[in-house]
Amino acid sequence: MTPDDMQHDMQDEKWQFLLSFLNASNSSVVIADARAPDYPIVFVNPTFKRVTGYTPEEALGRNCRFLQNDDCDQPERAAVSRTLADGGAIQVLMRNYRKNGEMFWNKLHLFPFPDADGTITHYIGAQHDVTRERSLVATLEQVAAEHAQLIERLDCKRDKLARLSLDLINAQEAERKAVARELHDELGQRLTALNMLLHRSLPYFHAGEAHAWWRQAEREIGAMVELVRDMSVSLRPPGLDYFGLEPTLRELLTRQFSQGPAWVFEYAGLPRRLAPEIEITVFRIVQESVTNIQRHAHARHAVVEVNGGAACTELELIVRDDGAGFDPSRQAELAHAGRAGLSGMRERVGLLGGAFEVDSRPGGGTRIVVTLPLAPQAQQDRHQQD
Repeated sequence: MTPDDMQHDMQDEKWQFLLSFLNASNSSVVIADARAPDYPIVFVNPTFKRVTGYTPEEALGRNCRFLQNDDCDQPERAAVSRTLADGGAIQVLMRNYRKNGEMFWNKLHLFPFPDADGTITHYIGAQHDVTRERSLVATLEQVAAEHAQLIERLDCKRDKLARLSLDLINAQEAERKAVARELHDELGQRLTALNMLLHRSLPYFHAGEAHAWWRQAEREIGAMVELVRDMSVSLRPPGLDYFGLEPTLRELLTRQFSQGPAWVFEYAGLPRRLAPEIEITVFRIVQESVTNIQRHAHARHAVVEVNGGAACTELELIVRDDGAGFDPSRQAELAHAGRAGLSGMRERVGLLGGAFEVDSRPGGGTRIVVTLPLAPQAQQDRHQQD
């Protein structure tokens, strides 16, 4: 195609309308002749110079590849060549270079421009410098990656802290067990022996004031034996190790509620023995709840329910009473005042991957619901690590 032919095309009314529009565009636009060898550039708008630094005289007659300098290893080049051969349109992102050698990212929209007969005579390329956008996206991706790494590290720290907290609780329980054994086996046995010696000495204190003192000593030693036994059971109920959760809870309720309130205990849908972490956690929660009912609720009725849950893969514990109740929004205030029992319960349950809910209102009683997976979180974590 000759320059005169191209000039004739440019004088066409349709071309004049298109060129006036492109000259006013803020996008860099080039037009290449599809009928000439190697698709030479026949038009660039003023924005092209602002984006690339090349004047129209430096660009006309050249293939758009010159904007890529020596950066030929771009797969998009082959995609553009196939599109030109097929007469189609394409959008690609390519590395281009300004006249001063600076690289910029060119988002190229390339589409054919046919004549009245439908023959493709030209290709129009709209170029968008998206370098700043790419830089912002890269920065955002970097920040997102850093945040993800930070969150991952925090999650690891949190998991480690949870494991350490659970280990601490287990260590506390082991220490309680050891102290309870010492109280029972050492101090308790010594008090029993002392009581036996006291009874052997009874013939020497059979009269008058001496006998009264002997009776007083007997009562004191008996009270100390009961106190040591209660302390031992409170520290670590021996039945939990030998008989399991159900009989141990029943014994706890029988002993603690011997003077009231009236109580109901239900236990169903669970195996006879559970994981030690679950058994001691449920026992401690019931123990703390019973203590709260006695000290603060002044309830007439109390109900403790332990069941296997709807899916039989979890344990559900419900403790409810018809006592004084309290305002749940004051839990932090109560904990600060030394009544941190609910916070301790919640922490224990959370460490085992469970859920803890409290429903209470002043004068309306209290309802505590605990859900624990039958496979404790600690065992799940160890299994995943193995």
